[in-house]
Amino acid sequence: MKLLFILLTSAAFINAQGQTTAKKPAKPAVRYDTIIVKHVTAPPKKPVTKAEPPPLPVPEFINQPYYFDKEGNRIIKLENGTAQLVTKKKSLGLKGARQYFTMPEGSSRVRFTARNNITFLIKTSGDVIDFTSYIKLYKFVPIDQTREVTITSKEGVLTDKEEGRGKLISFSIKMLTKDNYMIQFTEPLEAGEYGFVWVKNMELKEFNVFGFGIDWKNSD
Repeated sequence: MKLLFILLTSAAFINAQGQTTAKKPAKPAVRYDTIIVKHVTAPPKKPVTKAEPPPLPVPEFINQPYYFDKEGNRIIKLENGTAQLVTKKKSLGLKGARQYFTMPEGSSRVRFTARNNITFLIKTSGDVIDFTSYIKLYKFVPIDQTREVTITSKEGVLTDKEEGRGKLISFSIKMLTKDNYMIQFTEPLEAGEYGFVWVKNMELKEFNVFGFGIDWKNSD
């Protein structure tokens, strides 16, 4: 009888233990997400190259200055005229003498409105050694229907208050190639009348002049 009680008690305990175990919720399965990263090799970057400036225009004729329009990268012909070399004595030389260039018309038909960084291009035959000794730039002064510039002036015994007209303009030369040069100025050109005069032979009485006028813009 005692043995039967022990067996029944054990069976009841096992049954209860089984029910408790069955009632426990099952643990959810652990999920692992796999992320695949694809390695892509970026193409090498090309170095940034600066665009080369366009070549400078070349003058058509030799020994003839051309105005260089930098914005349009083009050259413009100047007025092609002649000037007479005149020697004038005042009061039979008592008041000295004046030598000057004179050319017709009071102003040039070729005009520019730039003030700063004015440059000219000129082509030579390649045999010019001292360029500035062959060509000069003068600022002419309008006199009636002509343009004049004083080249030399000698004082006489008597005092003369007449001053020289116009003036010589200095410039520098930059060699571009063997035959081509750039004419530059250290200071801005004043408004007025100008002319390049080819003075290779001062024994002549008539000289070639390449004239132009400067009219500043209102913004200048």
